[in-house]
Amino acid sequence: MPDLSPASALRKLQQAQAGLKKARQAIRAARESEAEGEALQRVIRVGWSSLTLCFRLLAEIPIEAASEPVMTKQLAVQRYATALLVRLRRLARNEPIDASGDDDDLGDDDADY
Repeated sequence: MPDLSPASALRKLQQAQAGLKKARQAIRAARESEAEGEALQRVIRVGWSSLTLCFRLLAEIPIEAASEPVMTKQLAVQRYATALLVRLRRLARNEPIDASGDDDDLGDDDADY
């Protein structure tokens, strides 16, 4: 994919973040419904699939498309993915998930970079 433009790379990153957001929503719904057993495992699988797809999309971005906005967005998506992974790990360990940090705190502005 060497001819991927920065605009196309940004679209890929937005797709990756959208998938992560859906997984975070599934975790939130599972927490609210106090899911257990197979339902909880299903949520973990959905989250893991979202992470693998996200990292696949991130890895496909060539250096030629790595403009400043693309790198900034990639940092935000990776941070969001890390937050999702922490939540999945807590689910797998049957630890409580902190509800205060479960809002989708990484919007599209990325102003903190």
